[in-house]
Amino acid sequence: MTTTETRISTAAAEFVAAATRDAEKVFRVLRESGTVTGNGTVNFVERVPGEEIAIALNEPGPWAEDRTIEPVVATFDGEVLSGSGSAGFVKGYAGVFRQHPEITSVVHVHSPWLGGWAQTHRTLPIRYAAVQRLTLSREIPPHIDRSISAGQFILDRLAQDPDLIAIFEANGGANVIGRKGLLDLAKLVVLLEEGAQYQAIGETLGGSAEFDPSNLAVQWGRTGLADEARRRGLI
Repeated sequence: MTTTETRISTAAAEFVAAATRDAEKVFRVLRESGTVTGNGTVNFVERVPGEEIAIALNEPGPWAEDRTIEPVVATFDGEVLSGSGSAGFVKGYAGVFRQHPEITSVVHVHSPWLGGWAQTHRTLPIRYAAVQRLTLSREIPPHIDRSISAGQFILDRLAQDPDLIAIFEANGGANVIGRKGLLDLAKLVVLLEEGAQYQAIGETLGGSAEFDPSNLAVQWGRTGLADEARRRGLI
């Protein structure tokens, strides 16, 4: 469904405008850092606080004559309230947003090294310090059975790992989860791509090694996660 009519509140419109400005910066950084592939597939969905609506913010791609970002605002049921375009990603992640109010954002991204791991159908253990210090989750699982939607797979994995930060789209890219807004999520994507690259290089040298417990304590201590990690018996 598409529309050009605007049916959102003033507060929501202001949030959409701010998110769109953030997305402009994010898409530039992702391109300049080589975090996206040549085709430029990046699809953010950002929850509008306090409402059951979200914004779809898609990278126009390298073939677009006009690189202006056109946000689409839609209800979790897929009804487009503002903008002209598809609400497919909003509806796809609706269950995640409804059941996990702490999740603010999800991005579907095709990046070279995360995409490389997605080809393997393997779970990627998180062994890059810059990523691990941000989360108590320890791995990125592959979403192989596509008869299950990405949103449902994320929900299933969150039931097992409430700190889950990403899943692989088998033979594609990745879906990455944010809890602090679009900009914070984009920074996480850059770090995940770095980690995937480092660990792929490590594969050629005998395989990346698991963290020493002392290193986990140091990493989580830098971001205030150490006490919770100890409570859970992770260190």
